[in-house]
Amino acid sequence: MTEASNPLTLRERELGPFTYLELQHPAQSTWRHWRLRRDERNVAWLLFDHADSNANLLCVAAMTELGDVLASLRRDMPAALVIRSAKPSGFCMGADLKDFRQLDNEADAVRQLVDAHLLAQQLIDLPCPTLAVLHGETLGGGLELALCCDMRLATPDTRTGLPEIRVGLHPGLGATARLPDLIDPMLAMRMMLTGTALGAEQAHKAGLLDQVAAEHKLRPLIEDALNGRLALRRRNLKARPFRLDWVRRLAALAMRRQAGAKADPRHYPAAEALIELWQRHGGQPDLLLHREIYSFARLINSPTSRHLIQLFFQRQRLKELAAGKESRRLSQLHLIGDSGDGIQLAALAALAGLRVSVGGSAASMSACIGQIRRLARDEAQRQQALDALVFDPQHHGVALADALIDGQQADMEQRRAQLQTLETSLRPQALVLSFADPVEPLRAALGDAGRLLGLRFASPERGALVEIAAHSTSRTISQQHARQLVGQLGCLPLPVSSQPGLLLRRVLAPWLLEAMLLLEEGASADAIEQAALAFGCPQGPLAIAEGWGLSHCLALFERLHGERDTPLAEPPAILRNSVEQGRTSLLDPKRRRWKTGKARSAKLSADQSDRLLLSLLNSAVRACRQGIVSDADMLDAALVLAGYFPPFRGGPLCHARETGHAAIVQRLRELSNDLGPRFAPDPGWQPVVEDAAPGEPLQAG
Repeated sequence: MTEASNPLTLRERELGPFTYLELQHPAQSTWRHWRLRRDERNVAWLLFDHADSNANLLCVAAMTELGDVLASLRRDMPAALVIRSAKPSGFCMGADLKDFRQLDNEADAVRQLVDAHLLAQQLIDLPCPTLAVLHGETLGGGLELALCCDMRLATPDTRTGLPEIRVGLHPGLGATARLPDLIDPMLAMRMMLTGTALGAEQAHKAGLLDQVAAEHKLRPLIEDALNGRLALRRRNLKARPFRLDWVRRLAALAMRRQAGAKADPRHYPAAEALIELWQRHGGQPDLLLHREIYSFARLINSPTSRHLIQLFFQRQRLKELAAGKESRRLSQLHLIGDSGDGIQLAALAALAGLRVSVGGSAASMSACIGQIRRLARDEAQRQQALDALVFDPQHHGVALADALIDGQQADMEQRRAQLQTLETSLRPQALVLSFADPVEPLRAALGDAGRLLGLRFASPERGALVEIAAHSTSRTISQQHARQLVGQLGCLPLPVSSQPGLLLRRVLAPWLLEAMLLLEEGASADAIEQAALAFGCPQGPLAIAEGWGLSHCLALFERLHGERDTPLAEPPAILRNSVEQGRTSLLDPKRRRWKTGKARSAKLSADQSDRLLLSLLNSAVRACRQGIVSDADMLDAALVLAGYFPPFRGGPLCHARETGHAAIVQRLRELSNDLGPRFAPDPGWQPVVEDAAPGEPLQAG
């Protein structure tokens, strides 16, 4: 059992004839993932307890075993069947995405889905009453399994949802037909198109759940349900009009507009596939179930779904880094300085329940309060976080802090002096986390430089990616504790080596610089941004530069230009002049017109588009070769999760592999001959094809 860490939860759960002790120390069972027992009234209790995971997943093995369980029940029919989870995390998190990665073609996917649908129908066809008792996360295939039961009870902590759209899919175990038939079809489609989960009360009000009750009240409710005394929710009358083709056709028009505004259907086809499926077959549930199989099978083999599933596992890998092998939860931080990243970290820490003392000016304290108010989920969390925040201009909190956060915007000399003074009060195991870039110049100021690490937020939002930069003498345990702190904040840690720009800005710098060079050559800002957006990027290079600050971009370009291993062009005059004039953006407020007022081309040429894309791909390969990040997967995840590269393309290195290294290297050589060494193929490209024929432009389409 995996619930040893939470025995009270298991002991208090209503588990019918099963006892707490036997679930803690289970005897040999017929099945690895399921436990079946009958009570004195011949009611069968089936517990889902995935043997290889802390959460229940509908893997192929679990589904095969469920088929065996149902066969045994048909041989000796119980009075009723109750299905529950033995996991604390919830009923079921859905399908095991690892199984999806094993499907090599559409035919394999169809065969697996047909088997799953037949199994679901066997559950529906049981002549005895069936009851799913839900708690916690009930998502994807887990919810679809519950929809096959006659009744659904839940505890107040239950969250029900169908998040398949987030990995480029729609539901594949019957929810496309069963959910719109059970509740308001517009709500059902919204749940599937957005992946939004409903809380227990919302789901009960919608008709998805028959009753919601606290755990200690479930026993009498289960008795009532099995004895026919429970008032069951009937199908919402709103479902009836949607059996008419013309009603669904009108509704589908609105759905397409909303879905298209969020994601281009050419890049993310799952939403359009779901809408088309429901529009064409929603009036015939049996046919819809049949067509769902083939639609899902097509999507699961699409590049978009493969890349989004890959991103899911990359995200899980980052979460595991945050968990670490040794658990040490930091409880108190001390902030010095008033940089945006420092304020962000302090606010997130307070919202996560850490105590935060804010040294320095009242302006820093005010900024922290403002950020907490912006990020808090509700008034209760807001007040709790504000209570955890202490104004400490005399820095008394340093002696109690688990980490000193350097958010100063001063020059290096002032930073060093302040850190040197405060380190004398720090506890031996406390961290020093600085937003300086790079952190190496601060090492000499500290008596114990092994505790020093660099940080940078990829974005100002909750759940952001956070780069954690280690220098040559950073201790391994310090790096681990920093990753765990980032996890406590609800963010994703990305370990990188300490280099100017760290990973993200270092990789993106040539892309931003090339965009500025194109701008100086006469391309319009609008055309440059549109080329990036057409490729699928969430934002264009000039918008990113505006967010970073033009002066910061100029300083970064100058530093990288001086590196022997990073061929970078001279920063263009248009950037230098803009910084000198105090401009904050290179984007044209009049869209296609620049300062001269002359109309510019609205679209980049194929060569210009290649210059933008290949400068980024070459830079990504360089960063990987230089060891700034552990591997290509982590680099791809970083660029996507930070919101710089389109998720459906899988990341820059994934996109390069699928485009073909030989074609890219050849195109880089051509650009290098025309434009200079900044386009010379990095030695990290493999394979480098020496005799490749000249290729066509690699237009970003």
